Amino acid sequence: MNRLSNAPTASGESPAAFGRRCIPADCVAPPSNIPDIAPHRAQDARWGPRSAVVAPLRRGPHGADCAPWGGTSGRLAALGATLDFHHGLLTLLAVVFLSMAVVAAACSRAEKGTNGASATARAGATAGEKYPEPRWPSYFKPPKSVDDLMGAARSFVRNQSGLQGKGMGILAAGESVLIVAANDADPMVLEAIRRALVERKITPHMKFVYDMSGETRAQAEARQTAHEKNRDITKAGIYQASQWIENQFPNPAEPKAWLKQRRPDVYKELFPGETGEINMNAPRQRPRGEAAAGGEDADTGAATSTDYRSRNAVGEGIKKYLTAHPEVRGVFWGQGGSTGLRRQLFPMQEKFLGTFVTDNVYTLQSQMSTYPGDVWQLAEEQLLEPLVYVDRVEARDPEGLDVWSDITDDMAQRWAAGAYQRGHLYMFPNQATGRFGYSFVSYPAFQQKYLQREPIARINGVIAGTQGHGGFFPRWEITFTNGFISDVKGGGAQGEALKEFVKWDKLNNLTYPYHNQPGFWYLYEIAFGSHPKAFRHPIPLLKTGNTSPDRVRSGVIHWGLGIRLWHDPDAPTESRVWREFSEKNNVPFDHGWHTHTYFTTYKVRLRNANKWVNLLDKGHMTSLDNPEVRALASRYGDPNYLLTEDWIPEVPGINAPGDYLKDYAPNPGKYALDVLDRANKGLYQHYFPGAGAKITLGPAPAPTKRGNN
Repeated sequence: MNRLSNAPTASGESPAAFGRRCIPADCVAPPSNIPDIAPHRAQDARWGPRSAVVAPLRRGPHGADCAPWGGTSGRLAALGATLDFHHGLLTLLAVVFLSMAVVAAACSRAEKGTNGASATARAGATAGEKYPEPRWPSYFKPPKSVDDLMGAARSFVRNQSGLQGKGMGILAAGESVLIVAANDADPMVLEAIRRALVERKITPHMKFVYDMSGETRAQAEARQTAHEKNRDITKAGIYQASQWIENQFPNPAEPKAWLKQRRPDVYKELFPGETGEINMNAPRQRPRGEAAAGGEDADTGAATSTDYRSRNAVGEGIKKYLTAHPEVRGVFWGQGGSTGLRRQLFPMQEKFLGTFVTDNVYTLQSQMSTYPGDVWQLAEEQLLEPLVYVDRVEARDPEGLDVWSDITDDMAQRWAAGAYQRGHLYMFPNQATGRFGYSFVSYPAFQQKYLQREPIARINGVIAGTQGHGGFFPRWEITFTNGFISDVKGGGAQGEALKEFVKWDKLNNLTYPYHNQPGFWYLYEIAFGSHPKAFRHPIPLLKTGNTSPDRVRSGVIHWGLGIRLWHDPDAPTESRVWREFSEKNNVPFDHGWHTHTYFTTYKVRLRNANKWVNLLDKGHMTSLDNPEVRALASRYGDPNYLLTEDWIPEVPGINAPGDYLKDYAPNPGKYALDVLDRANKGLYQHYFPGAGAKITLGPAPAPTKRGNN
């Protein structure tokens, strides 16, 4: 029986949600790949016909140059291209010259990368190169009472869009909803949200993670304290290695013993709270999947541990609660990783309404809680438009990252169809395949078409950085050759552990399900954050060193190592074949070892046009500059503010005074924590105004003319 028939899908969605509208064979662009995408894509949107906002497409100056790259503003700007088409066409000579220059530069750089140029030698901004200046939001204010938070709470519960799911604005008067908050959620914030929902005549069922897992608060806190014992939050990122070992293997004792025998010094640093011998007879566990090192499970909000029951009991507890309370429409729960959250609720996955990250003063007061979902979605759509035509990807970052990959037409089509997840865009084919893609039209439902993993995309070059989901670590470089990790340098204990595991024959000699070649150490993930108002969250950083919230901000990339596959071809539920393979061979269930980059220029070459498009420019998501996105944003306030990042990290030698390799790379956590301390004390030099450019819930009012004094 095909289980797909019972799963929520977007019926009628054809190959890629973003379709082939960029370079049609006859050079005539259809109006849209997604005619029913959302109100902002309709022919007559609420501000009038689209023709009143965006100039019509027309044929380019040459037969092969189609409308999006040779016409007026429309689609080239929609793809984030940097040429100025807003003030008329460039001459054919200028276009040809520019194309030749870009291609020549790309070829030159690819040749340089292939010859093994040192990433360390390129670390830091080059002379005369400028990157966006540091910023920290100016609007965070400590509340004195719940009343101080009610304005933000009312806006939050009316917003229909949320991170990796819906917002509470989808709820109607008379409905009930379950909200499962993290164990350390702020009671004042929860009370403000409860009151705001009650004002809308919605009944909230407020619970904590420990309630759903069958623990007491004291038990949850004790386990968390034991887990964090003796850990250094300034280098919490090294514990990504510990989390991967403890969470991804059915029997973690085997890889722990293997590492301890080879590198006892590294083992001691990665597991500082452990004493005594490894229990080789401990019960086998069911691996959870991707985990963010450093305290909380990034998906569930629960404290991480190697115990299967404590990691999966939350989903079981929610299902039991929903069964006992059939009047409850669904649940908001978790900090991210909505695919995994939905999986834990199977077969009640339709009850998952969205994540719940707004459980603290910072997130509630941030502009994320009021951000218009249609603007956010349109910016994501415009970013993803060109993927179906990509034949090469290149990315560079001043921390030393320099990678490239060639993409076949078949890869590009599968990638484009599976790239979407709200707030977490899959910007490399490997993560977008081996699954049913999310629907853009009826997110978070799945599309009906299964996207095969092979042929797999292969990366070459160097990934370099100083932090991941778990926090900061000494700078490392990871070299890829023909798709696989070939060298690891730096990274402290995490880097030393990775260097060992890359050599482990157990992982290298097996061929994973749905793959054509032995090996585990691919590049699985290049994921973009897409929300311009996301920020570095002080609470998890100061508590555990965790910097996972950084990844949500637009233009921030997280790079994940290893391999993973979500679905079997028969249904969009957890792959039984993948799970059984992991358990039978005691090999990792999921990827990990993340690296964040913040100032990356990521560009794609378009096959039919032989032209390059920057999707990120020094960490800025270029689709935020698109005229259609700006036109829509203007309905909510000043687009110049709405589409601008409120937080940009401060990094010496890149966008702040100092030497990157000397003043930052060896101990980035110490520097970043000092910046955060000054920001919280009102002593920072780079507050970003923002307070005078509030997001409204309707058309921006006309400016008031001041009289003469």
